[in-house]
Amino acid sequence: GLVFSADYEGQFTAMDAKTGKILWHFNTGQRLNAGPITYSLNGKQYVALSAGADLISFALFDKK
Repeated sequence: GLVFSADYEGQFTAMDAKTGKILWHFNTGQRLNAGPITYSLNGKQYVALSAGADLISFALFDKK
């Protein structure tokens, strides 16, 4: 139920897939090099992105 977006200024955003409402954002401080990916490890979901020379990863949590 999430859509991820990024721009050339380094803003990374998570939005509700149905409404488009912004749920969260993070300023990487660097230009993003590629689109984000998601992966699962030990039953937990993550999203990762490449910004500048850094690889940044966030854990996703269900707000239920």
